[in-house]
Amino acid sequence: MIVKLATPRLELWRISGNYSNTPHVHGEDYQVTVPIGGTCRFTMENKPYELTGGCGIVQHPNDRHSFEIDESSGVIIFKVRQDGWSDLARGERVEFSVLQRFDPILLSDKFRRWSNALMDGDPLDPLAQGETESQVVRYLFGAVTGNFGAGADAEPLRTSRERDPHVGRALEYLHAHYKEEIRIETLSQVALMSRHHFIRSFKAAIGVSPYQYVQRLRIEEAKRLLRQSDASVTEIGLALGFSSISPFYRAFRKTVGIAPESYRNETASGMR
Repeated sequence: MIVKLATPRLELWRISGNYSNTPHVHGEDYQVTVPIGGTCRFTMENKPYELTGGCGIVQHPNDRHSFEIDESSGVIIFKVRQDGWSDLARGERVEFSVLQRFDPILLSDKFRRWSNALMDGDPLDPLAQGETESQVVRYLFGAVTGNFGAGADAEPLRTSRERDPHVGRALEYLHAHYKEEIRIETLSQVALMSRHHFIRSFKAAIGVSPYQYVQRLRIEEAKRLLRQSDASVTEIGLALGFSSISPFYRAFRKTVGIAPESYRNETASGMR
């Protein structure tokens, strides 16, 4: 079985069962391979490694490598572009130890959460992708540097009672552009923060992530349009920035509890 998550700076794979590949290189990517069950027979630059029990291996760009697992084994693989953690590394070139320790149970749980974060939302929405990407990269950078606070900005996060004016500028931007395609990079530039610190600061101040906040704005507008317009459900969903009708249905049902058509029918009959 192969499961793949992909964002602009990151690929995350879970592979289980019989699998092998031929020696190859990634010219622009770091790769971290972690066995989460059984044994992974890994070769890097003609040197063999037998990886078990969460003993992961890191290869830098252009390191030639291959691996093999049997039917009782599984691995999780991170592929991160060289600039994928530049914010956390503060622009410096990063070099990691070849062998790294991971908790395979914790990592498997995180993989499920990352998968659900993308699948429950709109997997093609760049804001959803950017938030999940940030979570994965922050975890991985902390794991391979041995410091889960590494790269975090020194400024303490503010609470909602202490509203950060930088976050306020991002909120103004979201209210003006929530029907459009929005990217974490744009919001962090508006807020004058690194992308990782912006996501943490926004959630600390508002209580939800930027993507969750945008979804709330979109669903509230969808409810208004369903009550006050004759536009079809598909037209409403696409006009509000959803990539297709499926993620709109999921988001609406999750927030409101019923499908958009049911909401329109009930409000038309005065039930809501």
